[in-house]
Amino acid sequence: MSDRYQKGDVFWAPDPFKDGSNPRLWLVLAAEQLPFPGEEYLCAALTTSDLPANHRIGDDWVAGRNPDTQSYCSPWVIGTIKHREIADPQGTVTMAFTDRMIERCERFLRGG
Repeated sequence: MSDRYQKGDVFWAPDPFKDGSNPRLWLVLAAEQLPFPGEEYLCAALTTSDLPANHRIGDDWVAGRNPDTQSYCSPWVIGTIKHREIADPQGTVTMAFTDRMIERCERFLRGG
């Protein structure tokens, strides 16, 4: 991975929804389209919780999959992550999976 992250990349960064928590995994939904490319990323949270509205990544990992852990994307848990807050890269998921998560996120935003 480069210093600049792209759509489909996964990295570790702080969880802005929990005080004092360990970093969590984030999936980049948008990067270059944002007002400050390379400085911040619009992301969806990843989790190990198999909740009804979460989406299993499974075979959609391109690189960085932990074989001991199943990862899920929560497309309603979104945030803007600053580049300087990223702890470590994890890997990449397929564009098809990323696009599905963008569509799901948009459905939540539009109320559908």
